[in-house]
Amino acid sequence: MLAPRVGYDADHDDFAQSVRRFLADHVVGQLDQWRADGGFDRGLLAAAGEQGFLGTTVPEELGGAGLDDPRFAAVLVEELAATGATGLALVVARHVGVVLPALVAAGSAEVAGLAAGELIGCVAVVSAEGRAAGVPGAGIADVFVLVDAARPDRCVVVRRDELAVVPSRLLGGTDAAAADVVVPASVLAGDGYDAPGLLAALDLWGAVVSVGAARAAFDLTVDYVQDRAVFGRKLATFENTRFRLAEVGAELTAARGMVDAALAAVVGGTLTPALAAAVRIVAANVHDRAVDQGMQLHGGYGYMREYPIAHAFGDARFVRVASAATSEPRAVLASALGL
Repeated sequence: MLAPRVGYDADHDDFAQSVRRFLADHVVGQLDQWRADGGFDRGLLAAAGEQGFLGTTVPEELGGAGLDDPRFAAVLVEELAATGATGLALVVARHVGVVLPALVAAGSAEVAGLAAGELIGCVAVVSAEGRAAGVPGAGIADVFVLVDAARPDRCVVVRRDELAVVPSRLLGGTDAAAADVVVPASVLAGDGYDAPGLLAALDLWGAVVSVGAARAAFDLTVDYVQDRAVFGRKLATFENTRFRLAEVGAELTAARGMVDAALAAVVGGTLTPALAAAVRIVAANVHDRAVDQGMQLHGGYGYMREYPIAHAFGDARFVRVASAATSEPRAVLASALGL
């Protein structure tokens, strides 16, 4: 983008190259089928775990790399989003950025299996009615981190057979294996763990997905307008096209800078709920802006599923709806501002 990234170095670049090669072999050619099936092949996470991609922040004695740097996990999520697999990116973001850190802190026995990709984890914020709708990854998850909406500083960790998973079909995120989760009251009342930063982590990693997917949609649109001719001229030569994409590029650069600052705050132990909420708001807005502008510049082609921008548009709505089911960042930020 327009500014160099702060906190990233050659090790992150090398990691990105390795992830990119892996995704070219395991995701790119499978994405259309996963969309049709309503979920990805769970063997993907086992393969990713075997390569060491999932457990970068997990202690070495639990099968991870023991790195105190969430930016490697962010690179994995961003590269997934770049393939167009936005729903899958959200599942992986929560697996590596929310579930694993929470269970490492809790000393859970599930950590090694999650780091290896042998188990798939997901997070559900459960309403007073005992239900969470459209939970990314719930359709094939093994381990559920459940948060009672009335007690967001505590979580309960259960296996799949302790709750009910109900298939749901959403307009976007069709590769995310999303499903509704129905939780008996006795499960939420069971032994749990303190999880004071879990909702902030959900906000942050949702923002990582949004910025990565926005960048992917932006790149799709730039490539399209450079190839598409209208009235004998490349679409990219029209002032309106150039200025609209310049605006999106500026907003995307700013949003990525905020995400990087929040990831640096995680490293320093200074991430606050207010910062995570602000990052999520900004990232979600630029995600919507990037796909909306992309649809407009594609014209009628933008509504055809053969064009990736159509999937990107639906996926952006899925990410927003899935994130809205976990928290309200505007309320968090308003309170922090004394409002």
